[in-house]
Amino acid sequence: MLPETQNYNCFEYLERCTKYYGNHHMLQHFGVKYTKDKVFEDIERLAAYFQKELKLKKGDVYTVFMPTTIQAILAFYALNKIGVIVHFLHPLMSSAYLESTLKELMSKGIMVLDILAKKHTEVINRCGLPCLICSSSDYLTGIKSIAVRGGEKFIKNSRIQNACLFRNALRMHSCAEPVKSNGDRIAVYLNGGGTTGKSKTIMLTSKAINELAYKTSFIDEIRDKGEDAFIAVLPLFHCFGLCLSMHTVLCFGARLIPMMQFNAKAFVRLMRKNKIVGIMGIPLMFRKLTEEKSFDGPHLKNVRLMFCGGDNVSDSFLDKFNSYFEKWEASGRLRQGYGLTETASVCCTNTNDDYKRGTIGKPLKDIIIEIHDENHTSLPDGEIGEIAVSGSTVMEGYFTRDEKDSNGLYTDPQGRKWVLTGDLGFRDKDGYFHFSGRKKRVIIIAGYNVYPGDIEKKLTRLLPFIKECCAVQGWQDEKPIIRLYVSVFRKGREEEYRQTIQETCRNSFSKYSVPKEIVFLDELPHTKMMKVDFMKLSEWNTE
Repeated sequence: MLPETQNYNCFEYLERCTKYYGNHHMLQHFGVKYTKDKVFEDIERLAAYFQKELKLKKGDVYTVFMPTTIQAILAFYALNKIGVIVHFLHPLMSSAYLESTLKELMSKGIMVLDILAKKHTEVINRCGLPCLICSSSDYLTGIKSIAVRGGEKFIKNSRIQNACLFRNALRMHSCAEPVKSNGDRIAVYLNGGGTTGKSKTIMLTSKAINELAYKTSFIDEIRDKGEDAFIAVLPLFHCFGLCLSMHTVLCFGARLIPMMQFNAKAFVRLMRKNKIVGIMGIPLMFRKLTEEKSFDGPHLKNVRLMFCGGDNVSDSFLDKFNSYFEKWEASGRLRQGYGLTETASVCCTNTNDDYKRGTIGKPLKDIIIEIHDENHTSLPDGEIGEIAVSGSTVMEGYFTRDEKDSNGLYTDPQGRKWVLTGDLGFRDKDGYFHFSGRKKRVIIIAGYNVYPGDIEKKLTRLLPFIKECCAVQGWQDEKPIIRLYVSVFRKGREEEYRQTIQETCRNSFSKYSVPKEIVFLDELPHTKMMKVDFMKLSEWNTE
């Protein structure tokens, strides 16, 4: 169990959590392990660079335009140490989006990977920002360093006007000046999923991020500090990746192995070579692992913690995935939870000790979840309404130029602040919560509410041949209908599958929820956050 969060910033809380762990291995890059002393030394040097060379001060904004790498991790803690707000941005966003976001947030600099920097040169120069260029070779020596220095050619020929190499930045200064920066200050700007429109910029404090680590530490603990390891494959621009699979895992005392881009074969190789005790990911990632022949093996016996978020996953798939770990007598089972960026990722989850099939579990310690109607009144068990979340992990609000106070939050008459998630669900009589889908996805047919999430969840649970499915509104004879898009594990039996799907829906739902049209696709489209892109499917439907 981790210590209470007090009023520490994220850097201070990490320092406090790992104080008694010894000089354990903390990070790993291309097979090379780095101790806590080395990691904290480089955080200090990087903080000094930001402070003394870039003149960044408390409250400034700095953009980390990076995949999940050791440099991005160090930058978060270095900037947090000196009170700078870290703006994490998806490194595959367009130059136009990058420029507009840099200007909107008034960022004072940008950190970018060498192989991704070239196409954004004009924007970076036009914004006049100092650019810190990272390379995969920054933390390698000898032959390995030479093998991955393809990005060096870009650096030598760079047209970026105010560029500095990451490795050079670490050599400039050894110590940053002390800055009083407490846990109540904004730590990060993160973009939401944006599946229902333009993505909003969400403001999270250090306190919220630390509270998540503290609350999840009740689930389990790292027994062999620095040897028990996690693979950080979730991106840091995603709250699940930053708050849970990075900050929480490091506070636990595990060794973290960053992975820039998920690849099932590479992931399994890391599992075979390291003592991986936990896996956190999204459904698509776990499906890819089961399709990898080398996934099955004795390396699975070490796994104790597995959590899935970001999208729905069927019970049948959970059974299939967990069967690999049962075979090797591992204690870990893949458990589904629920969360969003506005609550510092997970706020409700199943655990190995407290689990109910077909649910998203129970709230974390001291997190309050209620089901609200349109008047913000709490609904009784069994009734579907909007999922509302309150507690110490809740965001400060959405960033806007004109207003930065509580934007996007609902304050009840008692003064409690709630995140109104826009998601629908209900609580059962046993206190477990069920997810029914997005509020904006409710389809009204003949005055009857149809919940696409319920259709999708039921079908993937009952029909094991379905890989993914997505229900959207269609039109037939100028009347609304349900159109269902489906991808399957084995093609060639689509007509049989079509009849089975319709029969299952007729037996499970009202007639309005039975799909009138079923379209089979090789793969369903996904958003940049790797969720099924129902917006795109809806657009296809209206063409």
